[in-house]
Amino acid sequence: MEVKVISCTFQELVNSYYEVIPNSGIKGQLYIPEYQRPYVWKEKQINGLLNDLLEYHDNNKSEKPLYYLGSIILHQDGDKLKIIDGQQRITTTLLLNKFKNSDFISGIKYNASESVANIQHNLSYLKSVFDGEVFEYIEVKEKILEALDLSKINVTLVVTSTEDLAYTFFETQNTGGVRLSGSDILKAHHLRAITNNKIVNYQARKWETIDSTMVEYVVQNLTKIRFWDNRKWRQFPFYRDERGVKSVLIDEYTLKTKKDNKDISYHYSAVKRKGELLLQMQESNFKQLKQPLSDGNNTLDYINDYINLYKILFKQHKTDYRVDDRFYDFRNKVMHGNNGTLFLKELLEISIMAYVSRFGFYKLFDATLWLYRMIYSLRVSKARNVREDSIFKFVYDYQFIDNILEVYTPEELFTFLKKFKYSFDTDNTESNNSKGKHIETLKSYFEKTQEIKVYKANPKSFDYNLIESITLKLK
Repeated sequence: MEVKVISCTFQELVNSYYEVIPNSGIKGQLYIPEYQRPYVWKEKQINGLLNDLLEYHDNNKSEKPLYYLGSIILHQDGDKLKIIDGQQRITTTLLLNKFKNSDFISGIKYNASESVANIQHNLSYLKSVFDGEVFEYIEVKEKILEALDLSKINVTLVVTSTEDLAYTFFETQNTGGVRLSGSDILKAHHLRAITNNKIVNYQARKWETIDSTMVEYVVQNLTKIRFWDNRKWRQFPFYRDERGVKSVLIDEYTLKTKKDNKDISYHYSAVKRKGELLLQMQESNFKQLKQPLSDGNNTLDYINDYINLYKILFKQHKTDYRVDDRFYDFRNKVMHGNNGTLFLKELLEISIMAYVSRFGFYKLFDATLWLYRMIYSLRVSKARNVREDSIFKFVYDYQFIDNILEVYTPEELFTFLKKFKYSFDTDNTESNNSKGKHIETLKSYFEKTQEIKVYKANPKSFDYNLIESITLKLK
């Protein structure tokens, strides 16, 4: 047969020199072809495997089903079983097993210098894990070894008689059909974590009613807020790096979520003294954006709440009674993302959602106009359109998201925004180019905005007019 598919244990796979399963006909030394990419897994991927093993251990304390490591694609070439897909998982599992059974020898040879270097690096990292030097695994290192039983790990082998056929399976598995988005993967992950079937059905139906493009966009913006924390800044990938964006979404909402299934949410509140009474007031109905998340309902509700908020603020045509009508008028007339302001529009949306998460809809219109002034200063202080890296630098330099989330009152935030200074750039301000068109948009909405020629003659008057216009709008 050209293709054989069998299910076996990892122990049987690595003993394949003696035949994987009796009478299967699959026999040979596991071998890594020279043309295969090197072994590249590092701490991040190792931690993912460790966490999976721990979850398997905790959820199967009595009759343990086999832990499923996935499918392995092999090409039977004489007395060799060439690994076409699965090298990373096989190698990492063998490295883990070395700390349980140091005498075990798989016979797999690694010739690429990068593979050898990464194996040495990962052995050193795993040694620190089992020596109790990695904080996350200090209390559970024995559990990892308990769960790591090669005879309890299951794999599906797809064994082909030709190399071309093996790569056909590989390409179909990795690129065929419609690839799952990051939000699809995190939804499936958290639905699996819910044990109540009624709740699973409820959550699934709720998510199916939401446009998938909107889900992906909102989840990306939530992740940016979580990454843009100056205490532990993380770089969000550029929008063209689709694989990088997908990877960070999966990391943030599956690998880094807690496995305890505790549905605990954190909100902002203030305490007011009234005589002998202390009255606790919730400042916003929305969850704190940077809070830790747990598998299941906790993460799904967190994301769904902010998808609903995004629809209220930026998508629906019918106004919400909690939102100042002037906000919707501003949104419709000014927040269009044209004329080199798309990245600025996205940052403004992120900032407005952060504000509502902190203070609810209280003084939302005020916050929007002052946030707009500071964010859109990038459009008029630069000669060219604003690039994505300029946004990242701006947020980092001014601790922009932190300043929205960590103030105590809206007035404190407004003071920070009003104190911001910038210089108007007079290049490329002709009415037929993007900066000139942007100024025309302002002129159509803000009463005090002047003709472009006024700002070319007196650059300082631009921000003076804008501040005056914002003040008038708020009156």
